[in-house]
Amino acid sequence: MSLPRILIFGQPFNNFSGGGITLTNLFRGWERNKIVVAYKGHGLINVTTDVCNTYYQLGRDEHKWIFPLNLIQRKFISGLRSYEKSTKLEFNTIQKGLRYRLVNNFFYPVLKWLGFFHFAVRLEMSEKFKNWLHEYSPEIIYLQVATRDEINFAIELIEYLNVPAAIHMMDDWPSTISTTGLFKRYWSSKIDNEFKSLLDLVKLHLGISDAMAIEYESRYKKRFFTFHNPINTENWLKHTKTEFTINKEKIKILYSGRIGDNGISESLFEVAGAIDALNESKEYKITLHIQTPSKMKQILNRLGSYKCVVFNPFVEYRLLPEVFAQSDILLLANDFSLKGIRYLKYSMPTKASEYMISGTPVLIYAPSQAAVSEFFRLNECGYCITTQGRNEIIAAIRSLIEDESLRRMISQNAVSLAKERFDAVKVSTEFQKMLINLQ
Repeated sequence: MSLPRILIFGQPFNNFSGGGITLTNLFRGWERNKIVVAYKGHGLINVTTDVCNTYYQLGRDEHKWIFPLNLIQRKFISGLRSYEKSTKLEFNTIQKGLRYRLVNNFFYPVLKWLGFFHFAVRLEMSEKFKNWLHEYSPEIIYLQVATRDEINFAIELIEYLNVPAAIHMMDDWPSTISTTGLFKRYWSSKIDNEFKSLLDLVKLHLGISDAMAIEYESRYKKRFFTFHNPINTENWLKHTKTEFTINKEKIKILYSGRIGDNGISESLFEVAGAIDALNESKEYKITLHIQTPSKMKQILNRLGSYKCVVFNPFVEYRLLPEVFAQSDILLLANDFSLKGIRYLKYSMPTKASEYMISGTPVLIYAPSQAAVSEFFRLNECGYCITTQGRNEIIAAIRSLIEDESLRRMISQNAVSLAKERFDAVKVSTEFQKMLINLQ
């Protein structure tokens, strides 16, 4: 069967972000000359080229800021980007220096509070971009969007190309995109209507979890299909944990993934504090290893103040099976704040399937209403802490350390379910068939 030409907008392929990893695993096996990506310049950092090597950078000809903001924004050249195939990533690849901190910690928050941010920037199709589209002639559009300018650009793309489109939601950002500022109600209503207009144009609606699919069908009156990050089970099973003995003098708990103002920060502080308190009892020697591509100094410095915390160097994606299996416990954490709950309530972390197939017992510290808590609890494939508090964390860690049969049961359930639900051969085949059937 001939594969259609795909245009992806809103997310590049990479091996450090949830959207990029999920994208890579879902599209693996698609003909590389039939996949292209269009995205903003600041997002085309450390992209991978094994699945797709054609990237159009939406730069100064398409990405517009109003005056005088256009004078201080970094400008990118519009057009095709080329990448070295052998480029290797370094730990904390998202470099966040003084300029980044000023823009993201001061400039953007002020714009959002004043109600200027959502109309201060826009994306529009340049003649150069249109010519490139005509040359490539995409037959299907795949979308991962999360901002107002991306929503409206996606609408423009669909109407201009007049081809079927699919949208894939990673987080419930529509619930948090405008919750503060002088005109939050105005922008919340306006963006919600624009997003609904986009959903009306899209033919295939995808979500990251079953909970999201159920909620979005109720909220938007569209049927959503669940597609989580699939995994190459053959590669992972080579390293799956089979030995569950724990050395109480050297216990390793690993958190791998994003951290920051996305609902994952305070929960990590709380776990680190609980581990420090547990270590003071002299019963155990536990280290909490943090492995993240993010580089938010304020959060990392605070994490570093806990005695138990160790920052791991960056690990290539292909080495993760061994790294996860060598840990004693793997940690998933969501903040219990209202903002964290709203943003992550229907999310399923990309690493969830990877954690499960590793065979290492998973400890989940997240509110009960979070999709990740519900999934692991219902399937008995992780130890869930759904009540916020140090004592609860200590009790859970102690239970996992002391009960080998519990660790083994959690592991076996997780591996079995991962093979059943997240095998890449099954999932990516089903995903790609749904895209092909859009024609």
